[in-house]
Amino acid sequence: MVESRRERETQRRREILLEAASRVFGRKPFDEATMQEVAAEAQIGMRGLYEQFPSKQALYEQVILDRALAFQARTLSFLDPDLPPLEALRRLALAYADQFRERPMHLPMFIQNRVHFDWGFDSRFAPRLREIYEEERTHLRGLMVRAIRAGLVRDLEPDFLAQLCLDVLQSSLHHGHFRHPGEPSEASVDRALDCLLSGVGEGSVKPAAAHLPALPILPPLKSPGSGGGPVRP
Repeated sequence: MVESRRERETQRRREILLEAASRVFGRKPFDEATMQEVAAEAQIGMRGLYEQFPSKQALYEQVILDRALAFQARTLSFLDPDLPPLEALRRLALAYADQFRERPMHLPMFIQNRVHFDWGFDSRFAPRLREIYEEERTHLRGLMVRAIRAGLVRDLEPDFLAQLCLDVLQSSLHHGHFRHPGEPSEASVDRALDCLLSGVGEGSVKPAAAHLPALPILPPLKSPGSGGGPVRP
């Protein structure tokens, strides 16, 4: 069926609104952002906005869902069990970095929602979004299990390694965005994986406590009203 001009215009308006919403939600938390700001950012009237999205909740969910589906589509080929686990991990990280390099404002949105998901908070996730986040986490855990079995990483809990991998990559992307604008995705990913796999300590690997200075011994806390002075923060 040939797409009509009206349908093309409607789809184009929807894309413009979603791009504008991703910028607005990237700058402000959901509760502070307004539909008026999205309409102004898109240079589309409020009526046109509400024709596409009946509420701010629906608009926010669609922005996150589009990101999640796009990422999922780009990473299906990295699940090939014949691909070495660290190569699969690097490709996965590059797809992740490329996506946010193209739309950097999506990163703070993603981090905020992933924190809610990781900690089991009640949040604005539609059921499909929860499914996609769990699928992403399951794939990353699987890569960590394969890397452990191959002797490529320490035998730690795969869930912990998956969380660590995401956190290190996000830190590297944040650093590149603000300290090295225009840095290629490969540089951000290689820095993250080097820190993940080799650590950031100097010399041989030792228990972390061996590198830390001795901490001063503080007196016990005094409860208010006990006559022992203020409680130490």
